[in-house]
Amino acid sequence: NASAMLFTSAKVSHLSNLPQGGPERPRRVLKMIAQHDQEGFGACTNTGECEAACPAGISLSHIARLNREFVRATVCSEEGA
Repeated sequence: NASAMLFTSAKVSHLSNLPQGGPERPRRVLKMIAQHDQEGFGACTNTGECEAACPAGISLSHIARLNREFVRATVCSEEGA
């Protein structure tokens, strides 16, 4: 379900804002998405239903950040190749 995507994206956003986490950013996002997929969790759509239903109030902006981090890591990292 999409709640796992909201949680993962919020955690990626949180960790990417920490200065000491900078060097680990690409590897971390790739590993978190790989684990998310391995667990069989689904993605959130752009309709925003998951945001509306989220009891923690996590916004879709976190998913947008997750997608940016993931694309950047995939393009710039040897692990993503």
